[in-house]
Amino acid sequence: MQRIKQWYHNLKLYKKILLLSFTVSLIPILILGFFSILQSRKLLISREETYLHNILEQANSTLDHFLTLHNDIISSLAWDTSIRNSVDRMYENNYEMFLTNREIFDSKLPVVQAMHKEIDGITLYTGTNLYPHNGTLDSLDKITSEPWYQEALSATKPFYAYKEPNKMLLISPVSDTYYTNIFVIRLSYESMFRDYTSLFEDDYAVGIYDQKGNLLFQHAQLDEVYSSFLLFPDTLSEIPFEENRHAFFSESTSDNVCGWTILMYRPQKELTNSADSFIWVILAIIAVCIAATSYISTRLSRQIVNPLEHLARDLNQFQADNLTVTIQSDNNDEISHLIRAFNRMARRLEETINELYVNRLAKQEYRLQMLQSQINPHFLYNCLSMINAKALRCEQPEISRIALLLSTFYRTTLNKGHSNTTVQEEWQNITAYIALEKILHPAFQIDCHIDERLFPYRIINLIIQPLVENAILHGISGKENIDTEPGKITIDGTMGPDCMYFTVSDNGCGMDEKTLATITSAETKGYGIRNVDQRIKLYFGDIYGITYESTPGEGTTATITLPLIAAT
Repeated sequence: MQRIKQWYHNLKLYKKILLLSFTVSLIPILILGFFSILQSRKLLISREETYLHNILEQANSTLDHFLTLHNDIISSLAWDTSIRNSVDRMYENNYEMFLTNREIFDSKLPVVQAMHKEIDGITLYTGTNLYPHNGTLDSLDKITSEPWYQEALSATKPFYAYKEPNKMLLISPVSDTYYTNIFVIRLSYESMFRDYTSLFEDDYAVGIYDQKGNLLFQHAQLDEVYSSFLLFPDTLSEIPFEENRHAFFSESTSDNVCGWTILMYRPQKELTNSADSFIWVILAIIAVCIAATSYISTRLSRQIVNPLEHLARDLNQFQADNLTVTIQSDNNDEISHLIRAFNRMARRLEETINELYVNRLAKQEYRLQMLQSQINPHFLYNCLSMINAKALRCEQPEISRIALLLSTFYRTTLNKGHSNTTVQEEWQNITAYIALEKILHPAFQIDCHIDERLFPYRIINLIIQPLVENAILHGISGKENIDTEPGKITIDGTMGPDCMYFTVSDNGCGMDEKTLATITSAETKGYGIRNVDQRIKLYFGDIYGITYESTPGEGTTATITLPLIAAT
């Protein structure tokens, strides 16, 4: 006992509340549960007996409806005036037979069969000289040997006859005619008794006997323990009702239009099994109640300590640079005051960090703008100096062309202060720049190709020109055998499924592995490749940018990868 007290004393508060609540709630739950189990068995047995009776009545109603429906169908056909007139005379020629078949039998019997899927066929056997036709009309001689033929001659109303294999015939004479005529409807055995194969989900047996006591249908869905019982002999009089009372509960009825008897068995075991199933339900409910009690007790005990645990978790997230606050409280206790103070601190810290981040982005944008503008004065001054030198030397039309190219280049480069343009305008910029460089450095060749489908798409200003400039200054100019093998630069613009690619290739001096590995990350004094690559990644993401391939002494290829962005 002392150990128990010590164990209870060392428990946390929420576990103590859980234990007390669970114990107090368990006692009434168990008392009510066992009382329900005792009463449920008795009530369920009574319910099963009523249920068996109701199922039998429903099955009998279904059978009565089926029999009545088809009695009405065959009676309406047997008393149909046009049919009776057509089989009450002899025919003089085939044409009269053809008209009768077409207007009477082809228009009436197939329609009835099509409307009732359980009807496999309707045939009128006639004593006239009508030829057999399409399964709906046949000679009376075909059925004179049938065991039910004599009964059909004397019958005054429709009756059923069983035909192997598993076929039910509905037979009716055509009355008040000079010649003997008999209607036979072939019914699908499966359709007639299909509902009786699924009356219950578990063990049962059902049998149907005609008015003479002959077995028409039986279905048994029983365990092996009952297989030794002969439930359905061929005749109703041979069934040992009382002998099987200890194993089965039985119910029978013959309240239908043909006086057929429906006999139904259900093992007594199923009644007790149903009761046992309900008992298991009660036990499950008891288990659910116990679980619910445990849950409520746990929630009650946790309600006090959860705010503190959540606050500690948020503090851990702050240590991991995650400023998301997940706990809120509208209460007015000490813990709530602490939580609100923590939330105010978190919001203030997040605002401070966001402010610093915005400033950093602004500085980065300013740096990019400054880097973009660095090339303009330097290149402008070189070109103007060159124009001035040519003007001093001699008067040539080439000076006018240089001025026009320079104007085109700076118009597309400055782009009215915008940071992006179309591929078409950027390509005009490159074309102007190449023409100017050809004048400055006439000792190399330029080969340009572009897929004109790229022209409408958007592109960042001034990202191809630095690659061309590098190819001239560091590739072609450093070529050792330039006198014997002129320098050549190739510029291509191609279009992929979701990207555009611009390549600038030269046959210059190439680069070693160390230079190639650092070309997109090395700092330069001017507007270098690193700045172009950073602009692309800043605008579009890290999967885009510049890649280089180079072989010393053979040349270099630079490739720009950009997304396809349509102009708006």
